[in-house]
Amino acid sequence: MTWFVNYRLDNLISVADRSLAYGDGVFETIRVIPTCFFQINDHLFRLYRGLSKLGMPFSLEQKQILYDFLHIQILPLIDEESVVKIMVSRGEGGRGYAAPDQCIHSIIIGILPAPDYQMHRKNGVSLSISPISVNSNRFLSGIKHLNRLENVLAKQYLQEEDFEAIMLDGEKNVVECIQSNIFWSKQGIFYTPSLEVAGVQGTYRKAIIENQQDYTVQIGHFSLSELMAADEVFITNSLLRVVPVTNIAGTSFPIGVHTRKIQILMRAKDMHGVY
Repeated sequence: MTWFVNYRLDNLISVADRSLAYGDGVFETIRVIPTCFFQINDHLFRLYRGLSKLGMPFSLEQKQILYDFLHIQILPLIDEESVVKIMVSRGEGGRGYAAPDQCIHSIIIGILPAPDYQMHRKNGVSLSISPISVNSNRFLSGIKHLNRLENVLAKQYLQEEDFEAIMLDGEKNVVECIQSNIFWSKQGIFYTPSLEVAGVQGTYRKAIIENQQDYTVQIGHFSLSELMAADEVFITNSLLRVVPVTNIAGTSFPIGVHTRKIQILMRAKDMHGVY
């Protein structure tokens, strides 16, 4: 792994950084190959939206510096499919929870090996229902902030035989999985949970929704029983892409024609770099 801190080759940050004390920042994980970053604009847009939500927005100059660094300095270092992780915190300062009057961001960029999910995309995966619920908070919904304790706890409860777990909100509605978004189809219509008050708005979820010509996608609040009545289920994120679900808490699901069709569609988008 290779790390840069504030655009210099380094792997050390201050112990006073607010990311350590409060998780006061956001992050992105971006799939990259030697020729391009995938969905780079969507990832950066979500990063900047998260920073703005937390009251520490990037200036236009900061956005340009980050974009140029990724393409001029990071991309030439990529010789195989990899993951580039970006973490931006508020940096140091402030007293207690109170933020400093002037934000001097800490910017951490890492190059990591890409996980191999090829067999998961081919054969499908099993899910459980997590006992850890997702907190609803419209001020934090959608973004990838650095405080992921719900996901850390949910991962600890995940059984070895299950790849992922479905996380519900306080009203027992389906929100997402620990590290992915979830879709299902019923009679040719796709469904996916609304993420207005909870959950992470995945870039791959966004791409699937925006690239549908053959299917209607319904976004809303759905109970677990509605999900369990599905014909097909799949999960997504920018690294997994489209992974079929074959079992949820002991109930089997087929890898259906609609899921395979979405896989083919998104694979074509990947090959041409079009989203």
